[in-house]
Amino acid sequence: MRVLVVDDEKSIRLSLYMSIKKLGVEVDEAADGLEAVRRFREKKYSIVLLDIKMPNMDGIEALKQMRQISKSSTIIMMTHLSEVRLAVEAMKAGASEYFTKPFSIEEMTEIVKETMALHHDADDMSDDKIMIGHSEAINAIYKKVDKISEVKVKTSILVYGESGTGKEMVARMISDKCASGKPYVAINCAAIPVHLQESELFGHERGAFSDAKEKRIGLFEHAMDGVMFLDEIGEMSLDLQAKLLRVIQERQFRRIGGNQVIEFNALLVAATNKDLKEEVEKGNFRKDLYYRLNIIPITIPPLRERRMDLDDLIKHFISHFNRVFGKTVKSVSPELMEHFIEYDWPGNVRELKNIIERLMIFSESDELTSVELPYELTDTSHKDSEYTELERAEQEAVLRALSEYGWNITRAAESLNISRLTLRRKIDKYGLKK
Repeated sequence: MRVLVVDDEKSIRLSLYMSIKKLGVEVDEAADGLEAVRRFREKKYSIVLLDIKMPNMDGIEALKQMRQISKSSTIIMMTHLSEVRLAVEAMKAGASEYFTKPFSIEEMTEIVKETMALHHDADDMSDDKIMIGHSEAINAIYKKVDKISEVKVKTSILVYGESGTGKEMVARMISDKCASGKPYVAINCAAIPVHLQESELFGHERGAFSDAKEKRIGLFEHAMDGVMFLDEIGEMSLDLQAKLLRVIQERQFRRIGGNQVIEFNALLVAATNKDLKEEVEKGNFRKDLYYRLNIIPITIPPLRERRMDLDDLIKHFISHFNRVFGKTVKSVSPELMEHFIEYDWPGNVRELKNIIERLMIFSESDELTSVELPYELTDTSHKDSEYTELERAEQEAVLRALSEYGWNITRAAESLNISRLTLRRKIDKYGLKK
């Protein structure tokens, strides 16, 4: 059991560190999101206490990257009351819960203690390694990945697709098929500040620049013999594009401030939702790098262009959330399926998965209906605020659990995967009564 405490306020960070350490668990700390993601990538943390407003990389982006690495960790956000809007965004991005500052160190430690008791390592990443569907486009992707695995050459692959289509899923498929058991390293090029990108990718020697107090191994070095995934490659600065081009051409690099030549022998997968040809014409992306990356192009069509896969995807997500929530849902109602077919899915497969999860949470039968369907999929023009909608859903979920277990706090808290103390806080917050 490991806990990671992330906050740029040293006093809060150290107080939580010392208090949680007394629980007899391994505790690490980080002062910003960039350092937190690096630590999270190196170790498996069961619980993360993550501040939202931080330098270098904020808590929202750190959360998103952590969720790409692991779905099973409990991530608790910390924020000031004036930033509740960001907390709502964090909840939608996969945070387990959030606390507003100032809070009691003792209370937070108790939350960690009770979460530890409830926590179990449930790695559901296997669901993120396969593309679901039987459309011609999906079959073509599988055939291309199979061909790449047969050739066994360290080449470059460029994955195109809108946000939410599953670009990282394709990268994980390639990793699983072509480099099973080898490192898989993913980085979002849009999330790292420009002045830190070179050091993050290639590493640096101690004393290479003013803040280089110790040697750092870069992500390219971590990816040796495996797969290096560069997401949002279209956001990479032109200066770093030139350095990346040199690495791809020479298949070697040096750490910043170092003389040692390091061989780069990983399979490189880049992804973008931009039209790189158009970006080349605009002068935002190097033409020579584009051709170096585009050796094997893979295009993932948006969900609206492969509606024949809807049925397969829905069944897959229902099966997944039946396991997660311990339910026995078997199908969707004809009315709900009609809404799904007519909707354009701007958020693609990710949006479909989120909606199925929402419907499954509130489902009390073996058939999903359109009762809890978001307004985007219906004809209503009413739009609640994000915060009000989140509070309403949370209140209903809490009340449902309490009613189901006869107001047994322990059992209701376990069903919601939160601590008893957290449940009591929510009961008080919403003024719920037996």
